[in-house]
Amino acid sequence: MACTTILVGKKASYDGSTMIARNDDSGSGHFTAKKFVTIHPAEQSSSYKSVLSHVEIELPKNPMRFTAVPNAIEGKGIWAASGV
Repeated sequence: MACTTILVGKKASYDGSTMIARNDDSGSGHFTAKKFVTIHPAEQSSSYKSVLSHVEIELPKNPMRFTAVPNAIEGKGIWAASGV
């Protein structure tokens, strides 16, 4: 299964709403339960360290709120895909 994202802007929707629809790829084809979370500025770190490459970067001092869809089971997967 490949990742697919469909984005609809407020000028393209009937009622002016914005929408996102996305599936999450799985090389094995197995379903992994997800959860929808909102990350607020106070919860965000001041730096990011890559799990794979270990590169670390400083993040902006004034972050914005965002949403993400990580795996529902902690420790199963490293990315919170489908964020807006």
